[in-house]
Amino acid sequence: MIGNALLLALTLFMAFCFLLMDRLKFLVPYRQAIFHNYGWAIGLYALLLFGNLFAAFFLLARRFFLKHTGQKLVYVDKQLRIGGDDLSAEIRERSEE
Repeated sequence: MIGNALLLALTLFMAFCFLLMDRLKFLVPYRQAIFHNYGWAIGLYALLLFGNLFAAFFLLARRFFLKHTGQKLVYVDKQLRIGGDDLSAEIRERSEE
């Protein structure tokens, strides 16, 4: 889940950076002065943007991919206690250990 969120955040962040590089071509002659004076701010905001994208994708993944996990775990626990035939042999062997 973290890997998926990281991949999506990195992809969207890179797309945004390429879009900005295309739109801000007129600033190329001033590149050295901009990075010398405002490089720390650009880096900080880029880091904050990436962090926010990662957090948003991580929360979305938790929300949609782990929707009924608690209910599923309660069902498996109940089947382990009862000893039902619905569980696989591997789960029964691991629970006996």
